Amino acid sequence: MLKVTNVSKVYTNESRRVKAIEDLALSIKEGEFVAMVGPSGCGKTTFLKVIAGLISASHGEVLFDGVKIIGPGKERGMVFQGFTLFPWLTVRENIGFGLEMQKLSRKKKNEITNHYLAITGLKDFSNAYPKSLSGGMQQRVAIARTLANNPKILLMDEPFGSLDSQTRSQMQEFLTKLWETEHKTILFITHDVREAIFLADKVYVLSERPMHIKKVFTVPFSRPRKRALKRSKEFFEFEGKVELALENNPQRSS
Repeated sequence: MLKVTNVSKVYTNESRRVKAIEDLALSIKEGEFVAMVGPSGCGKTTFLKVIAGLISASHGEVLFDGVKIIGPGKERGMVFQGFTLFPWLTVRENIGFGLEMQKLSRKKKNEITNHYLAITGLKDFSNAYPKSLSGGMQQRVAIARTLANNPKILLMDEPFGSLDSQTRSQMQEFLTKLWETEHKTILFITHDVREAIFLADKVYVLSERPMHIKKVFTVPFSRPRKRALKRSKEFFEFEGKVELALENNPQRSS
């Protein structure tokens, strides 16, 4: 589905040249849940923006279903860390916003909106406005709005990073349940090793800038996953292996 080949990204200005990504390559199959974990500022968001088509790579190419990405596309849905909701629209209207631009019947639009209100637990808040919702609920709305447009892959840029610890844990469990229901392909960016392991099928450990892949782990835990998994000996031991790989990240010269 997604194939990244030798991608590099260099930013330049009058006085400085910064290499954000260096010779990165990976493939993601349909239905996979992949997490990329790395230190803050290593280039994770830059990489996600390249895949989203918001910025272009300096070298290399990104193919989606065999077609080179040259700009944004509806097959790639993105969820940001900040709550990007329209404050003047209700929860229902926010989720259905993208559907208004499609040539769908009113009945079909309502069916899709009702489906995502239900599976995200927002049905009772359909007529509420974002300002009356908690941070976790606002992020549920953002995820539901993205899914309602039926992207083939969901790109998530540290979507739970601004939430408190308890809400973040709740949202992680919510996302695993959602994936088990929808089976969307997900690329999830984070700097939290526990989060990456709990959510994903495969974890890519990233270096400091310029970002490259240091190691890839296949997560050995079956689904469905519950929060209690994080307290198990097996989880703790596997987390230690990923942490060790993350810590053993000498910075390349840029």
